[in-house]
Amino acid sequence: MPLSLRALDTLRAAAMLAGLFFHAALAHSPLVQPFFPTADASQAAALDLLLWPLHLVRMPLFFVIAGVLAARSLARHGMAGLMQRRARRLLLPLLVGVPLLHLAMTALIQQAMDQVQRPSPLLRWLRQADELSLPLGTGHLWFLYYLLLFLVLLWVARLLLPPGAKAWLRALPLPVWLIGLPLLLTPALATVSAPHPAPEGLLPQFWALAAYGAYFAFGFLFGTRLQQLAGVRVLALLGVGGGLALAAFLALLDAPRAQAGALLGALSALASAWLTLALIGLALRTCKRQGPLLRYLSEASYWVYLVHLPLLFALQFACMDQPWSWFVKLPLALVVTLGLCLLSYELLGRRLLGRRLPDQARASASTP
Repeated sequence: MPLSLRALDTLRAAAMLAGLFFHAALAHSPLVQPFFPTADASQAAALDLLLWPLHLVRMPLFFVIAGVLAARSLARHGMAGLMQRRARRLLLPLLVGVPLLHLAMTALIQQAMDQVQRPSPLLRWLRQADELSLPLGTGHLWFLYYLLLFLVLLWVARLLLPPGAKAWLRALPLPVWLIGLPLLLTPALATVSAPHPAPEGLLPQFWALAAYGAYFAFGFLFGTRLQQLAGVRVLALLGVGGGLALAAFLALLDAPRAQAGALLGALSALASAWLTLALIGLALRTCKRQGPLLRYLSEASYWVYLVHLPLLFALQFACMDQPWSWFVKLPLALVVTLGLCLLSYELLGRRLLGRRLPDQARASASTP
């Protein structure tokens, strides 16, 4: 496997683990306690200093990787082959997963409303309703939904853009992307609250199309030149600039100021773009080998992404009445949920997702 693909594979496994930590730790985040179903009585303000940096880079990493691998698959199989493979890999799990996820989450929340003695603020509010009626949405599978939209937009762009425009976009140098990505992200992120919410609705949201579409486009257009991100000067620039933007973002991220606005939008854009690219460059520079554990986690990452949230919520609802500290509940939730996900992958996921692709052909697998 080329070094760039091995590094991206390792980065995808790490982002999957970060996503599991993110969803589990939200139960103990004071910032989202009023709105999160599994919000626990044991809260830890320090967790917000980890959660929101992860929030700014985790999904952008997946969209950049998806763009890189879509370009490789397009070059190998053509547009028809790319769409056929993505329909099987993305559309089918989305069509099956959304209704199953909706039923599972409705049942879990209803059971928690009936049985939990120390409910979260959201559960207490839901108890006032005569009957639980959750709106149908994509849930945490929104990534699949937007990735399918980007593939359709890619097909349209290939039909409508003249060859000269396509060549110009592919030739954009790295400095243009380093400046252009934050500029593209800022108007989109300025229209939503900070931290920006997950776009789980069935109707596409403009800010999500613009923000995550920019990352997908970067991966698609710049993917063959990603090694440029591994330069020492580039990494230093991205790390320092992204770190300063992140520090300012976290300093302003309190309840009265966590609103839509140009300042938080710009800080979110700078921190998200530069830290995402810095992580990619760091992975390309340091991940020269991939051990068996990371290789296995990368292989299982898509299945873990699909099934982890109902398992995590069931466990956190079950622990909500226990007088334990978050320092106990959070590691317990992480270990048990990941263990159940990997067990289900061995028992069912391998069969449903198909056999492991050989290293030389793994560029066609673009999901987390």
